[in-house]
Amino acid sequence: MRNWIVVALILLVVGLIGMFGTFRGDGAFSFGAEAVEQKQSVSGNGIEEIGLDVGSIDVTVVPSSDNQVKAELSGRASKKYRDKLKLQLQTEGKTLKVAVEDEIGFTIGINIRNLDLRLELPQQQYRKLVLDAGSGDVELSQLHIDRIALDTGSGDLNLSQLQAQSIEAKVGSGDISFTDVSADDSIKADANSGNVTTDGVKAKLMTVDIGSGDVELADTAAELKVDTNSGDIDLLQKTLDYTAELETGSGDVSVLTEDQPSSARIAYSSGSGSLDNEWDGGEHMTDGDDRDILTFGSGAVQLHIHTNSGDLTVGSR
Repeated sequence: MRNWIVVALILLVVGLIGMFGTFRGDGAFSFGAEAVEQKQSVSGNGIEEIGLDVGSIDVTVVPSSDNQVKAELSGRASKKYRDKLKLQLQTEGKTLKVAVEDEIGFTIGINIRNLDLRLELPQQQYRKLVLDAGSGDVELSQLHIDRIALDTGSGDLNLSQLQAQSIEAKVGSGDISFTDVSADDSIKADANSGNVTTDGVKAKLMTVDIGSGDVELADTAAELKVDTNSGDIDLLQKTLDYTAELETGSGDVSVLTEDQPSSARIAYSSGSGSLDNEWDGGEHMTDGDDRDILTFGSGAVQLHIHTNSGDLTVGSR
């Protein structure tokens, strides 16, 4: 009897696969997903602003090799999705609008959608780029845009080789990374959960505010304001040249430099944690608020560090 039950279950699973899926040549089940490929292009003349409203797909925005704006939607989707998908690329005055619509509504059954949008923009200075996405990874690189505002529900944000006046990157859950990014004014990273990393960032002010996640700031030339409810904060610099406010609810903080500070004042407070100074010298004292104060030279560069439960380590990178 048990053998018949096992056979029946196997036949049931095979039947369900047959209903919803097909076996592809690469050895994977497609579950009825079919190839998607849509392309559009418009002239880039006169475009100053870009708006993207793309739902839940991966997005890549990069420079184009000519004066044409080029958009390509590719991937795989269930047939009912594929037939409803529509890539829209249009200009209204000086604004370029990019959207992906499916008009599918509520459905029952297995629904597959794995899509990528690649947008190529002519190499010129733009005033603004705004992106609103449900979920999916977003990558921006090698662009000159005065104001960049990114808002996604979930997915990683990867920003590299950008020049801007200001950048705002917000994600519900996902990592945010900045590599070789410059802003004349400010850069802000905001996430409910996820890690934030920087490498070679320049700005007047960089603000990081995350619910849970680690923050690693490497070679960042900016005044820093960093707050994470739970996670470690690592500041990795050649020298200490910029003021910083670093706060974590539960996590350790490290400040590591290639050259020992010549003029810096580090104030550290913690509910339960200790200060480990691996540099030579420095004047160590405790102030009236029970903060550890570590001073080098005249203390020109101010660092304020707080942890509810975590240690502070300062020393060589």
